[in-house]
Amino acid sequence: MAFPYVWKTVAKASLFLVIPLILFRSTRFPFLRLRNTDRKSIRIAIGSGIAIIGIIIGAFVILMPYIDIDALLIDIANKGVTATVFPFIALYILFGNSLMEEFFFRGILPALFGQSKLRLILPSFFFAIYHVAIFLPWFSPPLLALAVTGLWIGGFIFQLANERSGTILPSWIIHMFADIGVLLVGVYIIYFY
Repeated sequence: MAFPYVWKTVAKASLFLVIPLILFRSTRFPFLRLRNTDRKSIRIAIGSGIAIIGIIIGAFVILMPYIDIDALLIDIANKGVTATVFPFIALYILFGNSLMEEFFFRGILPALFGQSKLRLILPSFFFAIYHVAIFLPWFSPPLLALAVTGLWIGGFIFQLANERSGTILPSWIIHMFADIGVLLVGVYIIYFY
């Protein structure tokens, strides 16, 4: 379905943020009490985030010969992402998109599973599957499987980062660092390729 980026963003905000805020308002969202996050969890999240930037850039450099960058550029151009609007989209991805995804995948969904170990596995799996639609035109099936597996493992790590503090701040920090890694690859592709 070819909808403009802005309408996809509105739909995502409705599904990942507005509807859950209405449906689960009685819970008062304890995972949003970001001030309860201990300093050690924040330090670990920052260190993990820096490592993830290196992993993302390293994976891109290694896998670059197998990525159809021309097709990727055509796909993002068709979605309205140009060199002019990229900085604005990057800011949205870094702050808005990452917060919505953490709220939904590391806050709402795990809370629905309570203390079951499924809270670590299934939301991470759904997080990975959700990203398939984004990556589908960019990668061959083996690279797509690798990307989805990496996202599943990443989502699992994100959730583990939250376990100590009970808030989504650690995973949000790691998520923003991961997005920085992806956006740095985007800068290379859009401006220097």
